[in-house]
Amino acid sequence: MEENENAVIKARIDKIRQMTGPGQGATEIYEAVCLAQSVLDDTIGGTHPIMAALQDALNSADWMRSRAASRSVVTLYDEGALRNPRLAIAREIEGDLLDIAQRQAQAAETNRDPAQKQLQLAIAAFLAGASLEDALRRLCDARGIAYEIQRTSISKFQSVLFQPSKQIEVISTSENKRITAWADTRNKADHGRFGEITHTEVVTMVLAVRAFIERHLP
Repeated sequence: MEENENAVIKARIDKIRQMTGPGQGATEIYEAVCLAQSVLDDTIGGTHPIMAALQDALNSADWMRSRAASRSVVTLYDEGALRNPRLAIAREIEGDLLDIAQRQAQAAETNRDPAQKQLQLAIAAFLAGASLEDALRRLCDARGIAYEIQRTSISKFQSVLFQPSKQIEVISTSENKRITAWADTRNKADHGRFGEITHTEVVTMVLAVRAFIERHLP
């Protein structure tokens, strides 16, 4: 689970502990159930059996069962069992794209065919850019930053993650500049400007994007 998202989940878990403690009434238990459901939905998914138990207890207005079901979510959290498979898959896909990009860049280094070499570099740049774009989307989601779902790009994510005038600087000034450079390399690949792509910039981009993802989305 990502560090930032985990902080949000932990805050909810702490609230559930409080709301299900001794002396709490129906209102507090109801809030605990709602929070527990949100924790499940944001981590292991809404199809988990405990979700059904929470909803059934809520529908029955059975506050003892509601408290027990809510505390079971806390137990799962304490045991490290609340992991989001969607995030794990996203990280794996990003890693796979970067692995392929790195292999393409390595192959280009020894390729004596200029056309094939430029194609390999373009493929590497495109894949690294795709990995970066998905990571920026996840970073927006983790920080609760809104963006246009139907019109996404590296630059659009970048513009909402770095807004100094609004005191929003999820990425630093230096990272913002590097992302602009990476987006330019990706655009060269997207628009067929293969001859403008250098081996050095692609290798640097692949390694730097991997480091960026590991830093912001561990």
